[in-house]
Amino acid sequence: MMLTANKELPHEKSEWNGYTLEELRYMRAYTAARIEINRDRLRRNFFGFKSVGPKSSTGLLGKVLGTLSYLDIALVTFRIGSKAFRAMRWLRRR
Repeated sequence: MMLTANKELPHEKSEWNGYTLEELRYMRAYTAARIEINRDRLRRNFFGFKSVGPKSSTGLLGKVLGTLSYLDIALVTFRIGSKAFRAMRWLRRR
C-alpha cells in the first residue's frame, strides 16, 4: 500500500457537507474486507511458523537459525552459556 503526503481529503475542503450514506457503507465494507484479508494473512503466516517435525527447518527456531551464520550461533551460544555459568556460580555462593 502506497501512502502519499499530498492526498487531498474530502473533509479538508470548505464546500464539503459530509459523507453520503452510500459512501459510508462502501467505506465500512472496504474496511471490513481489508481487516478480514489481513486476519487471514496473519493466520496463514502464523501457521507457517509451526514445526512439522523435530528436525524441520520450517519451524520458528529453524527459520531463525537458518538466517544466522555459524559464527553468529556460536557467539549467541557463548553469551548465553557464560551468563548461565555466572548465575550458577552466584547461586552456589549463596
